[in-house]
Amino acid sequence: MALSEGQRKILDIIAGLTGRTLSTSTMDAVVVVVVVDKSGLPEEEVRNYLSQLDVLGYITIRIKVSGADYRMINMTIDGLQLTYNNQRLR
Repeated sequence: MALSEGQRKILDIIAGLTGRTLSTSTMDAVVVVVVVDKSGLPEEEVRNYLSQLDVLGYITIRIKVSGADYRMINMTIDGLQLTYNNQRLR
């Protein structure tokens, strides 16, 4: 399935925030703020794209820990490969 421009932008931002590694996580709240600032997408749309990327297997979103206001996001191997391919095409 081809990604939308918004999904691709968000995936690239997550890759940057995690240092393009599988072992580093980032908070969903941070991703939302950065994406809204950089792209101007509405917060609700960003959260929808995050859910879609999770379902597609490009990122994993962990369950919110009790008392936390955020969930942790990690890149998957497929997500990293896709962002790597995107960089080579530019």
